[in-house]
Amino acid sequence: MKGAERLCAALEGLSVDTVFGLPGSQNVALFDALRTSKLRTVVATHELAASFMANGYARASGRPGVLVTIPGPGFTYALTGLAEALLDSTPLLHILGQPPSVADRRFQLQALDQRSILAPLVKRVFDVRSLDRIEETLAEAYALCTSGEPGPVVLHVPVDLGSDAGDPRPAAVPTIPPQAIPVRDLELRLAEARRPLFYVGQGAFGASSELAALVESLRIPVVTTTSGRGILSEDHPWVVPFDRGSSDALNELVAACDLVVALGCKFSHNGAHGFRLKLPREQLVHVDASKDVLGANYPASMALLADVPWLIRTLLDHHSDSPGRTASAWTEEQIAAWKRRAFERYRTNWEPKVRGLDPPTVEEFFAALRRAMPDESCLVVDSGLHQMLARRHFRARSPRSFLLPTDLQSMGFALPAAIGARIARPDRPVVALLGDGGFSISGLELLTAVRERVRLTVVVFNDGHYGLIRKQQLMATRHAFGTELHNPNFREIAQAAGARYERPGDDAEESLHRAVASHGVTLVEVALRDPGRQRQRVRRVGHALSGRLRKMFSRN
Repeated sequence: MKGAERLCAALEGLSVDTVFGLPGSQNVALFDALRTSKLRTVVATHELAASFMANGYARASGRPGVLVTIPGPGFTYALTGLAEALLDSTPLLHILGQPPSVADRRFQLQALDQRSILAPLVKRVFDVRSLDRIEETLAEAYALCTSGEPGPVVLHVPVDLGSDAGDPRPAAVPTIPPQAIPVRDLELRLAEARRPLFYVGQGAFGASSELAALVESLRIPVVTTTSGRGILSEDHPWVVPFDRGSSDALNELVAACDLVVALGCKFSHNGAHGFRLKLPREQLVHVDASKDVLGANYPASMALLADVPWLIRTLLDHHSDSPGRTASAWTEEQIAAWKRRAFERYRTNWEPKVRGLDPPTVEEFFAALRRAMPDESCLVVDSGLHQMLARRHFRARSPRSFLLPTDLQSMGFALPAAIGARIARPDRPVVALLGDGGFSISGLELLTAVRERVRLTVVVFNDGHYGLIRKQQLMATRHAFGTELHNPNFREIAQAAGARYERPGDDAEESLHRAVASHGVTLVEVALRDPGRQRQRVRRVGHALSGRLRKMFSRN
């Protein structure tokens, strides 16, 4: 058996079902092995998109996304996807060809010091030093993707994967022995607290139903990080979705609590509201699977290194064994009031208008989109103004159903990541939401989605600008520069790719329902109108008209 065949067989043995990437001169043998393997191989238009697909697959499934690229340009194109995975704690395995090496020769083709470039971007680089160790090296790399804080791992494979490598050897994924966790200490803190709060990140996704049961039994409100949204439905009476509202109001809620238990969150920039979140040390208990996360940014009075889903199940089991346990002092009426306060200080006069809706507001658009999407659907958003609007107005109702580039904020993320998410979870609808600027970066992945027969809805907000940057420029300098877009005809783009096209008119909600329910790929173009630009046009017309009137009267 050749080395490439052993590698594919080892991936299958780890229950990997899909790899994303591009073929090239240096991985001819690997793609030939992929051709005859049981693995689904999804070829993107470029490695950046492939890395985002692997990201989307991992975030939607909780399993590592697998990326395959050549060294050199394939490697450098994929770097942004690795950085996104690192900052957003996404398990990703990058199978990367080793750079060329010829003794006594400098300036070799595509030769880069990949290991040095990768060092700050991945958890570890594994080298397959001999073909007879492929299975064990792969298993170790795959396990590291999800152990502790999830993240990207690189497997450097040799150039001779087409050589004979003997018979494969089964290799099990290494297991981490359980540790003694002082759960009793945490239970005592919870029992003593009258107004506790659960602050929950994506590290708790594996115990959504158990968390719901625990919250309802103990009557403890839940606030999630951006990445943790949907772990409980945001319509749940005990969920206060502060990612959609004011950080000032969140700090007021924290001040009203006597205990905050952080579960599976690392308090990154987005997870801590731009570090505006105020968490007194004496109130904070922090539980996470990564020792590097504990104590970072927010010191805690108690820090527990533990698998968060396991801890949640343990707390629920112990509570079930003690049915007389007193619940908190919170009432549903109080939590409902906090839900309302999250939006009190939020001004919406800067939000664009959406044609075809009554009222023509972004809030009504997302309400219509939510009605068109089943509860288990997944919304994948890009970086830009539309993301701010989606975070404000969209309600996540199931785990892993609201995916976004959180702490790197890569434009071009949404469409390829949505393809990966749909492949990972073909049982639920997926909608990609992106701006026209993001579409200009990754819009040709429509071709990939159509070729792969992925059922997908792609919504493009068309305002003709890099909308968020334009607003920031106007606020800072009163001038916008470099932000105007020359957009294509989106109908013709969709038709050329083999996708359906919708442009909501008077029946905007009906259009959204048709798009989400349709088979294949549907591109939905949503025309936005900036109220600020409208006011500027009115002022310009007014100035021009008054000038003409002055000239007319001056002649008489």
